[in-house]
Amino acid sequence: MKRILFVEDSDLIREMYELILSNERGRWEVRTAADGPAALALLRASAFDVVASDMRMPGMDGIELLKEVARLYPQTARVIISGLGDQGFVADALGSIHQFLVKPVQIDTLKATLVRLTGLDAYLKDEKLKTLAGRIGVLPSFPSLYLEIMQAIESPDASLKSIADLIIKDPGIAAKLLQVVNSTAFGLPERVHDPVAAVQQLGLNTIRSVALSSQVFANFAPSQMNHFSADTLWTHLMNCGQIARVIMRSEGARAAEIEDAFTAGILHDIGKLMLAHSLPREFQEALSLADSRRAPLHEVELEIFGATHAGLAAYLLGLWGLPAPIVEAVAFHHIPERGASAGVSPLAAVHVANALEHELAGEPSHISAAYLAQANLAHRLPAWREEVARLHESPSAP
Repeated sequence: MKRILFVEDSDLIREMYELILSNERGRWEVRTAADGPAALALLRASAFDVVASDMRMPGMDGIELLKEVARLYPQTARVIISGLGDQGFVADALGSIHQFLVKPVQIDTLKATLVRLTGLDAYLKDEKLKTLAGRIGVLPSFPSLYLEIMQAIESPDASLKSIADLIIKDPGIAAKLLQVVNSTAFGLPERVHDPVAAVQQLGLNTIRSVALSSQVFANFAPSQMNHFSADTLWTHLMNCGQIARVIMRSEGARAAEIEDAFTAGILHDIGKLMLAHSLPREFQEALSLADSRRAPLHEVELEIFGATHAGLAAYLLGLWGLPAPIVEAVAFHHIPERGASAGVSPLAAVHVANALEHELAGEPSHISAAYLAQANLAHRLPAWREEVARLHESPSAP
């Protein structure tokens, strides 16, 4: 049973929240508080999985409350519920908020958000993973610039220039986009130096995914260590995203599935960044042991941390509310047989893409023959290898 705390100064709305979830009492335990101090008193008395707060309340407002929750109880999911007019205030406080729901909140939307925020156990049931996430400190909230780019893309008035202007606000993202568009995978005859041209060449879905990945890299800037390079990791992630996209396209997957596979491909190893940044000593130990034993890093991580970089990354992405196929592909890209997806899926594409990219780099890799056979995909592996070889040797636009 998951514990949800609603903070709202309106008696009527507090009663509504209790009523909404009253027919699922075996699933949720709902408590309410009329203001911030009362909510903090409840949090001091016992743990909650989610705190969902109104924005405008007398005394301590919702943002002030959730900042305190982030500081004192960093692993509690934090939701602000407010009107569209408060978006500016919310954008300034995204470091303390995981989700923003617009008033009047739809019942289905509220339930779906709570299921997602508390349902990470559907993929990630290991308490050791939660302990590891707790050691990271305050997990970063959904990247603010990525949210702005998403809103711009979905706006009917969006233009390539307006999106490029947003990207220019973050030199790190602009540099990454130019690096991607000038990579061999795009096979352009001349180098691109203009962010507007980069947006035009890459397409909006790629822009969105690369922007998210770039901001993750900005959140977790690791120190120098042996057997690990953030630049090498970035190249690996971009290549995996491209290969996963090629695999999905070759199987005639739907556009949304193709882009989910690409996004999962460029995010699947961000857990390594999180560990390198937050727990460098233990992560260095894991890297050194994996190298000396010639063992897979994720197996050594289980010994040292009790969980893996894949699970940690999926935990963060699930908290951010990314689609389930992306979370699943990231969580199980080393052990796809634990996933729920069958047949052609982002999970299958990322698992194979990760292994093939390591093969191209001359590194050890492992493709689960049992998983591919179970998914009725084993016969497609030679064709995927040929597709990837062509992409690598004779680059063309994806």
